[in-house]
Amino acid sequence: MTKLLYNQKYKQLLIKQLKEQILFFLGNNVDFSIVVNMDSGVDFNPPLPDEIVSGFREFTLFTISGYTFKSAYIENDTFIFEAGFGPENIGAVVYIDLDRILQLVIGETPVFINVTATIEKTQPKSSFEVFASKNKNKKFFKKD
Repeated sequence: MTKLLYNQKYKQLLIKQLKEQILFFLGNNVDFSIVVNMDSGVDFNPPLPDEIVSGFREFTLFTISGYTFKSAYIENDTFIFEAGFGPENIGAVVYIDLDRILQLVIGETPVFINVTATIEKTQPKSSFEVFASKNKNKKFFKKD
């Protein structure tokens, strides 16, 4: 299963399906929510205050309805929308890489799961890189 999660063709397939579903929802006035892996690939413009950002969890739910829904669109592989945050309803444009969206949810029902959103954006190290990174194995490598 782990190899599948890092397979680029599989990841591209999931992103294509995710993009098509979001575009379908937007084109058919279907309110929905997204669960987002906040570790990277999520930006706010203007940046949100630290007290708001610190309230986000590793996986955060964003509801796409009302004004947020009307402002939402996809550009390349980025989902973009405007939203208000915190008690003061601080406005920001949100940019989310599609590969960071874990779930699409309608009501309380998940309708799509992107399992590749749970992994880090970086590729896993090869066994050689892991071996070479250990101090005790440095003796096996030629010094310049």
